Amino acid sequence: MVARARLYLRQDSYGAARRRNCFEMTPSNLKATLRAAAMSAGACAAGFARCEPVDAAVCRSYESWIGEGCHGSMAYLERYPDVRRDPALLLPGARTIMVCAFPYYDSDECAGLKLARYARGDDYHEVLRSRLQPVAELLGSMGHQQRICVDTAPIFERHWAVKAGVGFMGRNRLLIVPGWGSYVFLAEILTDLEIAPDEPMERQCDGCGRCVAACPGGALRASSGFDARRCLSYLTIEHRGELPAEVGGRPLGPLMGDCVYGCDVCQQVCPHNVGVPETALEEFRMRPALRCLSRADIMQMDQPTFSAIFRHSAVKRAKLAGLHRNASALPDDSAEC
Repeated sequence: MVARARLYLRQDSYGAARRRNCFEMTPSNLKATLRAAAMSAGACAAGFARCEPVDAAVCRSYESWIGEGCHGSMAYLERYPDVRRDPALLLPGARTIMVCAFPYYDSDECAGLKLARYARGDDYHEVLRSRLQPVAELLGSMGHQQRICVDTAPIFERHWAVKAGVGFMGRNRLLIVPGWGSYVFLAEILTDLEIAPDEPMERQCDGCGRCVAACPGGALRASSGFDARRCLSYLTIEHRGELPAEVGGRPLGPLMGDCVYGCDVCQQVCPHNVGVPETALEEFRMRPALRCLSRADIMQMDQPTFSAIFRHSAVKRAKLAGLHRNASALPDDSAEC
């Protein structure tokens, strides 16, 4: 191991200003230094877990959920079961999983049609990978292999976040970070460097049931705990083709209300999200172009306009056709600016 290494946090590709910090790396403060590096990169919490096969009960539960078809048409969730069971297959020789949570809550509201809060700023896949690059480089400077994972790798992110002491699972199937709520993105760094693991988060959801009762499509009432086929986020983002006319026996349009992309209802009613801090990450602030989008604006939107407004945005996952489809399903009296 290199006795000392220095990490300088630089200005990222989005132009967001970062403090230029220097961390001294020695064997005695290794863990604290890596955690401090993640926090300086914008994380609100960071923890470490031993990279090992996932608990058998977790795998069985997931396989049962897939077997019931609760993942809808998201076939990618069926792939690479061996990697999901053993994340070390993502990085041969991996000994540690470092889990980082980044806050994205921004109280700024859309005056017209709404998009889920996570999609109002820049694409978190790009942002988190860029922000964690200096941490990965620090590990590399010590001669250790490392790999950044941001949602796209087949890894049980929330499971590892709990194991690393970062947060606990809510009834809405989202990770809740104490003091920050569920408005967080997760990212991981796998490394072959062995770091003492943190204590798993033992805290449990309060079980108030508000998210279950408020879910528009009843997606949280399934025996499996969550049925994506009844979730408005899944239907308006991941689902391809025509939208169903009804969800849970109720017309889809009124259930969507004035939200044209995604759904935040289960987060809005969660008591753990009351009074959470605003994100300090400028990349996740709402883009001005989204403050007053009307149904007519979306229906008349062409590809060049869509590409300009949603450049480096998670909304591109639904594509222009998907946004048109979603707007078409909204009630005629949807919010207008």
